[in-house]
Amino acid sequence: MSNLNTTYIYKEYEEKWWQYWNDNNFFKANPESAKPEYSIIMPPPNVTDRLHLGHGLNNTLQDILIRWKRMLGFETCWLPGTDHAGIATQMMVERLLAKEGLTKEQLGREAFLKRCQEWKENYGGIIVDQLKRMGMSADWSRQAYTMDESLSQAVRKVFVDLYNDGLIYRGERLVNWDCMLKTAISDDEVENKEISGSLWYFRYRVEGTSEAIPFATTRPETMLGDTGLAVHPSDERYQHLVGKMARHPFSDRLIPIVADDYVKSDFGTGCVKITPAHDANDFDLGKRHGLVMLNILNQDGTLNENTPAPYRGLDRFEARKEIIKAMKNLNLFDKDETYKTTIPHSERSKTVIEPRLSLQWYVKMEPLVKDAIKVAKDGSLNFYPDSWKKTYFHWLENIQDWCISRQLWWGHRIPIWYCKDCLKITCSTQDPEFCEHCSSKELKQDEDVLDTWFSSWLWPLSPFGWPEETADLQRFYPSNVLITAFEIIFLWVARMVVIGLRTRGEVPFKDIFFNPVVCDVQGRKMSKTLGNGIDPLEVIEKYGADTTRFTVANLASVGGRVKLALDDFESGSRFINKLWNASRFLFQFIEPNLQLKKLEELPLDMPSQWLINQLQHTAIDINRHLENYRTFEAVSALYHFIWGDVCDWGLECAKEALNGTDPVKKDATLSTLIYVFDGMLRLASPVIPFVAEELWQKLPRHPNWDMAQSLVLANFPTLENTFFGGEQANEWQDVQKLISEVRSVKSQAQLPRVTDVTLSLKTPAKKVSLYRDAQTLICRLAGVKNLNFLTSDKPQTKSLVAIGSNFEAFLPVDDSFNTEAEVQRLQNEKVRIEKILGGLEGKLKNKDFVARAPQDVVEATKQQLANLQFQRDSILANLKALA
Repeated sequence: MSNLNTTYIYKEYEEKWWQYWNDNNFFKANPESAKPEYSIIMPPPNVTDRLHLGHGLNNTLQDILIRWKRMLGFETCWLPGTDHAGIATQMMVERLLAKEGLTKEQLGREAFLKRCQEWKENYGGIIVDQLKRMGMSADWSRQAYTMDESLSQAVRKVFVDLYNDGLIYRGERLVNWDCMLKTAISDDEVENKEISGSLWYFRYRVEGTSEAIPFATTRPETMLGDTGLAVHPSDERYQHLVGKMARHPFSDRLIPIVADDYVKSDFGTGCVKITPAHDANDFDLGKRHGLVMLNILNQDGTLNENTPAPYRGLDRFEARKEIIKAMKNLNLFDKDETYKTTIPHSERSKTVIEPRLSLQWYVKMEPLVKDAIKVAKDGSLNFYPDSWKKTYFHWLENIQDWCISRQLWWGHRIPIWYCKDCLKITCSTQDPEFCEHCSSKELKQDEDVLDTWFSSWLWPLSPFGWPEETADLQRFYPSNVLITAFEIIFLWVARMVVIGLRTRGEVPFKDIFFNPVVCDVQGRKMSKTLGNGIDPLEVIEKYGADTTRFTVANLASVGGRVKLALDDFESGSRFINKLWNASRFLFQFIEPNLQLKKLEELPLDMPSQWLINQLQHTAIDINRHLENYRTFEAVSALYHFIWGDVCDWGLECAKEALNGTDPVKKDATLSTLIYVFDGMLRLASPVIPFVAEELWQKLPRHPNWDMAQSLVLANFPTLENTFFGGEQANEWQDVQKLISEVRSVKSQAQLPRVTDVTLSLKTPAKKVSLYRDAQTLICRLAGVKNLNFLTSDKPQTKSLVAIGSNFEAFLPVDDSFNTEAEVQRLQNEKVRIEKILGGLEGKLKNKDFVARAPQDVVEATKQQLANLQFQRDSILANLKALA
């Protein structure tokens, strides 16, 4: 007999099995294997990250798929790694320096980079250990890091190739400028927040006239960079001023008044000031009219030397106050009013973004994206859910050039060197010793680093050894699926497709599965700002990895939103304990050196045949769901099989044989249960691997299953490798239906689960032997004393009645039963159901609904109608039997 602890104590098992799996290299991929390959690339978390529920969900879904495919006999490669996180890491190190009273400039570039590397070694990668604690079966021997030497060379290689092909260029354009981090950031790293601000109304005097032209602005400090004013060409108020000059009140410059269709005559004053170096729309206006591009901001957001002396060095928001004060003193201020507007903020530093004219490096994206659009249209690249394909197309079809330079020190430094003698550029994968144009050794490398995403877009390639033709690259590229969040469909997903097609002529992955967003119970995305997050480390510490994995996967519908509360982990914990206690029950009947026969050699009763068949049906369902990335449905099928089929029915039906004196029945029942438990644990292993391994290792090996060193390598149940229990299983479903309906009637009438009464059964003659053979089980599971077969239409006494397609079962009630209250309840329920039925029938009679609604919605409506019709028929039967 195998003994189990009274309760499942995860700390006793998780570390043990994790060590065992890794000591035996079960997760290590072999590119020379003859097995079919299956690979996934893990979205690399930042080295600065700690585990959050988003990581936990995303990686759990990946692990379920990789463990499932491993058990199906694939050579699996789940490639893990981390991202150097340029901005995030630099921020962390600069904060540490600030505590020491230092800046990175005081430290110097080389010393600062050394500190970044030290920080990464000391504090980075914490999340990797946390992911291992959750049981993520990645090939950790292949763990990559975006600043590994080989990956850094890949970054240089693709930069040089694109530069040589004319697809990377340097240009002065308007960028999103983070004044705290002193760097450009991409549009995708900007958060737009609606705030209640002010709209200020001012005037500029028109040169050579007595007039002053009015305008409104939300950013008065940018007036110092104004180089023009614009009105609509058909606006009669200002037509006579077009072509004239206005005098700038602070710099004494003359700025032109131009006409442009962009201006809305009915907004504000109908005149807009033009600040080409600090507003995206003004930048376009300035280019159209040949205006001066005047940058007025330093990198830190203070005003620079292009502004009048009194304002130089002032912070932008302090300058705003001074400008308003000065305009009032000049009598050029009209009014201000409250104005709701959207202000861009840096996703990383949370500070207000400034549009700023800056010299940056760009990738020409339009020539690169055509193939990326094509593969999504021809089915080479699939989206789950498919609706995200529209978003993908919209971004690619409206693509802008990608600003890839960042004014940081931590990251991949741009491989461009400027010659001090001939002033030409050398672009090289290796640090050059001399200028390739004039052979001068007076070279200086570009100070900027590359956008972190420029290394991340190579993630499907570089960790496998690209640009070298390695065995890993040839075997595991392209990967089978990318599982990621939809928020980075632009930042990362689409770009990986672009560069994969550019470098290899193949998509980097065949499928994209967008995991849900984790929200609180109110549907709000969990965030530090709202303070509504759940710390997954606390959950793991309290409940263990299996409960955490099961809970997040059980709630994760495709591409939707997961509402999570702490109570949800309690239900996950109950499920693990249910499995544990079911195993404890079985193990008490397993004797040492038990010799099990094959199922085909045993006389299997109806419940055993049914349970064996349910295992096969569940295996078929789970495999189908996982093939279509419907992990939620797969986990739900697992839950209902374990809790419902195995625990509620299988074990309950088996108790009589297990505790009885008939050795043949006992052996057959025990063999059935051990076979089913083995298959059940195989099905459970990808989701809850630790508890599954612990139980499976204690379970005797069944001759109908393959032998394996570990559950992680055992065959996953399929149609082909599971046993068919027998045709009698279908008849057992009729018995189950009878028992379930009797239980339901008792529950609704608030009768005890066990009653000392005889159940009277009316059934067709051909079914009598079925129910008679199952009489003992029916009485025990339905909670009645005896079973009587009726020859008349119904019993003479008042009864509650349970109905099915081939039976009516009458449960007599005596005078102690409140018949009047039950009749009233049934009548109220009848009214409620008939109201709902009317709505459903009307919906299904509506041709537009049937034609336009998704097929699954129509089918679900039909099923709901059938269920409610059955409930109504049951109510009518009970009202009649109680009359």
